[in-house]
Amino acid sequence: MRKFLLSAEKLFTIASLMIYSGTPLDPLMTNGFTIKEGDRLIARLLFTLTYIVSLFLIGLRWKKVAYVFNRDKLIWVLLGVCAISSFWSLNSDITIRRVVGLSGTMLFGLYFASRYTLKEQLKLCAYMLGISAFMCILFVLLIPQYGVGTAGDPTAWRGIYPQKNLLGKRFVLSGAIFFFLAMTNRENRWVLWLGYVTSGLLVLLSKSTTSLGNFIIITVAFLIYYRILHLKYKVMIPAVTFISTLGIALYTFVISEADTILGSVGKDTTLTGRSELWPAVLQMVAKRPWLGYGYGAFWDNSSESSIVIQTVQWDAPNAHNGFLDLWLALGLLGVLVFVIGFVINLLRAIYLIRWNQTSENLWLLVYFTYIILSNLTETTLLEQNSLEWILYVSTILSSKLSTRANL
Repeated sequence: MRKFLLSAEKLFTIASLMIYSGTPLDPLMTNGFTIKEGDRLIARLLFTLTYIVSLFLIGLRWKKVAYVFNRDKLIWVLLGVCAISSFWSLNSDITIRRVVGLSGTMLFGLYFASRYTLKEQLKLCAYMLGISAFMCILFVLLIPQYGVGTAGDPTAWRGIYPQKNLLGKRFVLSGAIFFFLAMTNRENRWVLWLGYVTSGLLVLLSKSTTSLGNFIIITVAFLIYYRILHLKYKVMIPAVTFISTLGIALYTFVISEADTILGSVGKDTTLTGRSELWPAVLQMVAKRPWLGYGYGAFWDNSSESSIVIQTVQWDAPNAHNGFLDLWLALGLLGVLVFVIGFVINLLRAIYLIRWNQTSENLWLLVYFTYIILSNLTETTLLEQNSLEWILYVSTILSSKLSTRANL
């Protein structure tokens, strides 16, 4: 009976991860994401179900969860800033609803960290992403009108996701997870390498130049982090500076030349509009720099977001930069809380890698690299119902657990 319950719990976890990542139900229920009105009702119900079940499972292990909860208080301070931003929000009702969703998302992240070790978390993510990759390929082969074609490029793959950039972003993360597991595990390595190669192929077929650049940089970063961070400080600091400069140069080259690499025809639109969008967003940031416009309120049909949209002449759903969106939502207050927590954990990861050769500490650094790269042109920071934010919470909390009890 106990084995059955444990297996059921793992199935719930994998299913929940897929709900947060993107399920095959989404395109099927929305006729390939063409139905806009009322198409998110079932999705909201599924998210709510994960919140409720997670809360129930947390209640069964509340002592362990309380211990994990206290490992990093700044994460919860950031959630508190989101909550109190309702007092100065453009729309307090929207902010409150979004905070409820963010709380449920972080609640699942807390459950994930308290229930599974970091490697177990990554293996469960790998199972989910393997299923997602299979479903993407299946959609392209069997339902190409859903799986292929996006704005500006009718041949780019999008699989079970609304657009090619989301497919690319998802399998950059997938590639990082499979690569890490393949390099740090001895069992079933060929399966893990297959997952990594498949992730890379899906990124290529998505024709997302940003995702291709991120995929390459994260792979290279994993290979060099461990060696460099074990060097003496006199050698490490120049080496890190050189590698960072080289990485930025490589990133710029891939972004500018990826159309040639992919052999695509015409101009890629991945970064189109950002050059006009970001200055317009910065102008709005300057109007309320200290506290922002309230969590989740700026882009939700507000008069302020309409000014940006009129300026750029396209319907921007967000700032396409996680750091700018954080500043818009919570002002400098929220940015400082996030940056302080991020830097503390980053430095801690570097310190632990130098003195403790465990793969968990290396994953924290790799994932932080992914978070920075993915938020340069997209938004995943502090996002409700986001797989990236769940893993941010669970990775930080898990990395601070010195011992793990068998539950």
